[in-house]
Amino acid sequence: MNKSFEEYWLLNRQQILNGNEEYRKVRDSYKVVSGADMLLYAIPIVAAVCMLDWSPMKNELLNWLVSALVAIVAFVICTWVKTVTSNVRSLTEIEEEIKRKCREEYEKKKLK
Repeated sequence: MNKSFEEYWLLNRQQILNGNEEYRKVRDSYKVVSGADMLLYAIPIVAAVCMLDWSPMKNELLNWLVSALVAIVAFVICTWVKTVTSNVRSLTEIEEEIKRKCREEYEKKKLK
């Protein structure tokens, strides 16, 4: 029965998740909706440009690689800050809860 549920979940996952209001709300919270969000996502670009100007290395390729790395790290940190300040559960937690509830309903229907 577990295998049949997994097949059902794979076929209907996106539709089920989109039907859950909490999941949609958290998914949409990752979008840029305010000036503070724009600032958080502009910081990595500013950090990379500053790194290009400040870098003491003579090799241009290394300067670009280090600047790209700085931008990626800054982006990850800014995304983390946004999720921490939004006070919501992670998408993974919500999806696991939805899947658990869906499995329970699926098993009840199978037993009837």
